[in-house]
Amino acid sequence: MALYVLVTRDWTLLDSHSALRQRYAPIPWLMMAHGIPGALALVLGVFQFSTRLRQRFLKLHRILGRVYVGSALISAPLAIAVAIALPIPTLLMASTIQAIGWVVTAGTAVYCARTGRIQQHREWMIRSYPFAAVFVVVRMIGTIPAIERMGLIGVATVVWTVIAVACFLPSFVIAWQGLAVSKRTTKVRPAAPVI
Repeated sequence: MALYVLVTRDWTLLDSHSALRQRYAPIPWLMMAHGIPGALALVLGVFQFSTRLRQRFLKLHRILGRVYVGSALISAPLAIAVAIALPIPTLLMASTIQAIGWVVTAGTAVYCARTGRIQQHREWMIRSYPFAAVFVVVRMIGTIPAIERMGLIGVATVVWTVIAVACFLPSFVIAWQGLAVSKRTTKVRPAAPVI
């Protein structure tokens, strides 16, 4: 999805006459200060889910995790500043909710890791990453012609829907994993001896 968004949308930022570049022209440094850490978090977050990386290169996992969290702590608040600077009032609250969700989940993941609650740390990282992915998912869905034709209402609908899914889907996945484990352990129990 990230590659698709890069090729179909963000590539136009290189053209000084593109509509997207003109839209961000009043705030180029703010966009870079928000976009670069956000993109870094989006890329590095994927590697945090690699069991092989965690088991073989724990130190690298921790370094990448710190960079991910640092990037989130920079990019998320700056998303609010971008929403204020760009005159789209319907998206200011959406950016605020996304930023708060991202900071709270990433911060909770760090707290869990620092206090030795590794399982909870993993779960909170699973909750954190979808907030980073909102950027890409919204832009991917936004390229659907029917949604493009809806204009600002379509954009706002997609943004709020993706943020809502980012809020509840990770908890559903975590709970589903727990259900799958308990179901397997139920099947493995030996039968009671017959007397």
